Amino acid sequence: MQRLFTPRNDVKNFSLFLCFLLIFTTSSALAKNSSVIRPKIGLALGGGGARGAAQIGVLRVLERENIPVDYLVGTSAGALIAALYSGGLSPDEIEEQVLTGAITKVYKTDFSIFRAFFLYLNRGFRTIVGKPFYAGLYNDHRLHHFVNQLISKKDGTINISIPLHIIAVDLISGLPVVIKSGDVGLAVQASTSIPTLRQPIPINNQLLVDGGILKNIPVDEAKKMGADIVIAVDVDRKLEEIKSENFRSFEGIIIRVIGLGLRAQSEAALDKADIVISPDLKEVGILNLDKVSLAKAIKVGEEEAINMLPKIKKKIEQKTIALRVAEN
Repeated sequence: MQRLFTPRNDVKNFSLFLCFLLIFTTSSALAKNSSVIRPKIGLALGGGGARGAAQIGVLRVLERENIPVDYLVGTSAGALIAALYSGGLSPDEIEEQVLTGAITKVYKTDFSIFRAFFLYLNRGFRTIVGKPFYAGLYNDHRLHHFVNQLISKKDGTINISIPLHIIAVDLISGLPVVIKSGDVGLAVQASTSIPTLRQPIPINNQLLVDGGILKNIPVDEAKKMGADIVIAVDVDRKLEEIKSENFRSFEGIIIRVIGLGLRAQSEAALDKADIVISPDLKEVGILNLDKVSLAKAIKVGEEEAINMLPKIKKKIEQKTIALRVAEN
């Protein structure tokens, strides 16, 4: 059999082979380390009614810049956006559901005399059977089923692609509740159930309502999930004076009271975040669910996320270096 190499060539080629193998192995190891060693990023999405649409713009920018989201935690409107995104919908697809009015249709129910009468009917029901319905003007589960339908595959299964936690508040214990598993749509329904306007949602011997009451921007929960960097999206309106004329209506008073509560407990949470994206949404109210207002919120959210990109990328770079140093 003819030899392919002379003994000298064999040694030479064997040496070259070893060099190549060493270079290849080292390069592969470096490439592997550089891809694996990176900070885990958690996104804490807060509540704020219609202003929550701004979070769609934030997600779009992060996705466009290839900034990964490893963990998602959401409260109220943030829970809805987080659930849809972790369930596989793109920012564009979520925006479509918002701007076409599909989400508004399944969540907002117009006030009527019949619903007001229901409050008195509920009292009467106590007399008849001794057990009235839970208090709240609305009790439908359209949002619950709508969310599950959007994130379900053709075979009916739901696959959450990004670890998701949803925040609600238990009326019985008076404590925040972190929903980590189970019915995604029902968790969203609970987290968005504004007390007195919507009936509380019973889950696991708990009566759950809007998580924004006690934990509107769940930064600490994102850290508990394992995030090295927490990006908080604050869609609350900044506290400012409001003319007395605004308080002549029920809507004006309730919006102000909700806003004060959200602002008070959000500020402490934001101090714990690594990055805070805070769009200027003073022109968008909590209940401004018209297409123009929602589109404006999305645009403002996108613009503010773009403004924050240098800080986000710098924080990622700093954390990556720290992790690599710790690894070595």
